Amino acid sequence: MQAARSGLDRGFALVSMGVVVVIVHGSLYPYAFRVPRASAGAVATLLASWSKPPTSFGDLVANILLYLPLGFFGVQALRAPRRLLAVTLFGLLLCTGIELAQFYDAGRVTNMSDLYLNTLGTWLGGLAGMAVGEERRRAFRGLLPGQSVACLLLVALLGYRLFPFVPVIDLHKYWRALKPVVLHPSFAPLPIFHYFALWLTVCYLTAAIAGQRFAGAAILLLAAFVYGARIAITHLAITLPEIIGTVSALAVWFSLLSRSRAAALAVAALLCAAIIAFRLAPLDFEAVSRPFGWVPFRSYLGGSLNVNIVSFLEKFFLYGSLIWIAHEAGLRIRMATAATAGLLLATSFAEMHLPARSAEITDAVMALLIGGIFATMLRARGGQFPQRCASTSTG
Repeated sequence: MQAARSGLDRGFALVSMGVVVVIVHGSLYPYAFRVPRASAGAVATLLASWSKPPTSFGDLVANILLYLPLGFFGVQALRAPRRLLAVTLFGLLLCTGIELAQFYDAGRVTNMSDLYLNTLGTWLGGLAGMAVGEERRRAFRGLLPGQSVACLLLVALLGYRLFPFVPVIDLHKYWRALKPVVLHPSFAPLPIFHYFALWLTVCYLTAAIAGQRFAGAAILLLAAFVYGARIAITHLAITLPEIIGTVSALAVWFSLLSRSRAAALAVAALLCAAIIAFRLAPLDFEAVSRPFGWVPFRSYLGGSLNVNIVSFLEKFFLYGSLIWIAHEAGLRIRMATAATAGLLLATSFAEMHLPARSAEITDAVMALLIGGIFATMLRARGGQFPQRCASTSTG
């Protein structure tokens, strides 16, 4: 109560602090600080790079996405009239301090474009947070429970399925997108099962948003949009396992699960099985184990930014959906989070014996962070949502 009177939501404040920790860790790891020789200094180097563009499109997108959560949760943590301005300024100060610190961090580059993009990301996240803030919650109090969580998860789905979001007008590109289906068809069981579980999850989340009355049309429109966009967006293609898995999921949803009270339990179980299969395939275990990585997000601190963005959004969707749908199947949000994190930790230890895998604690930490975000969103709306199936929703 005291926090509320002082204009601060403790739950969202803790989430915002967690976001800051992740940003600082991801920006400065491995903390190899030194004083550069023959340099103009941190401030002068930063100012001199004012016209230098981002190194790649992935770098541009990553720098915006990195600060979006800070703005989104920051404006919901504050209860002040000018909280968007305050949070944006905080994001500006944070990224400025990090850019100056990166001048002394070996392997890091100080660039003003990062500051522009980080601040823009904070502001855009703040706008999104304002849209679902207290005023909007009052205006839309009659909406179905869990819609905000389902929307967040579907945004992550669209993010990783449609990245890099650049459509082209090129008939040759459209043919290349369909070529794997026509010329190189594959009936691999594991990818088919993966897409089957994924699209059942999409059906459940879409039904939770649209309600029973409009769920069917919303699901079909979303599927048509995703497939049409993947044909039009550069570097993306469609495979036969994806089509088979999607069609099978839609058939099962409309014929069996759309009106079943066990929909949440069935979808959660299938999604859990798909995640385990996805992480442990092809079950080619080796006798010699590799070291386990205890540094969170270490695998995201190197390699291709494009790959890292897609991987992060995919895992956010999969792990977040498992936590949320398990909660709607009957588990408390804390239990669903702990069970998901435990599952991911166990499979990460198993990955120590799998070739070409990154066995580390990152995925379990991600599940805990996602569960904490969901728990905060629940408390902000007045406590735990009652468990229910999407099929029992009303429009």
